[in-house]
Amino acid sequence: MRGLVDRSFEDVLSINKIGEGAANRAFVINFRDGFKLVARIPYPVIHPIGLVVASEAATMAFLRSKGIPVPQVYGYSATADNPAETEYTFMEFSPGKQLDTVWSHMGEQDRLRFVKSLVDLEARLFDTSLSASGSLYFHRDLPASAQKLAVCSADVDQPDSL
Repeated sequence: MRGLVDRSFEDVLSINKIGEGAANRAFVINFRDGFKLVARIPYPVIHPIGLVVASEAATMAFLRSKGIPVPQVYGYSATADNPAETEYTFMEFSPGKQLDTVWSHMGEQDRLRFVKSLVDLEARLFDTSLSASGSLYFHRDLPASAQKLAVCSADVDQPDSL
């Protein structure tokens, strides 16, 4: 696990499952020094699994480059050719609470501030223009024969596989 997070497998204190969605299982990996990261593992029924993982990583990096608050991707593998023998994404752990557990306890001003922040975020997303439609990928994840169109400069944080 050496790489962007500068940790080894020996540094892992625990791995806890935090949920399942339509496409992934998610785990929090806790390290001895208090550092945490999220590991997402896609279900094998997702197709094409490698392109889905690669596109999610590239999309998150692109959104971060535009100032949209999404977790930082530390690394990913678009193939199962790795020690885990599965595709994965390692990303920043974002602490917080689920909205449905706090909404009823929030005051009217807090709810208004929250909804306004969502509207502001949506406006920023709509202000982001792309020259084509489709999925985003890092160049290295596409076959040489794929049609490609650059959508951003090299300043996008491009994670390497861990």
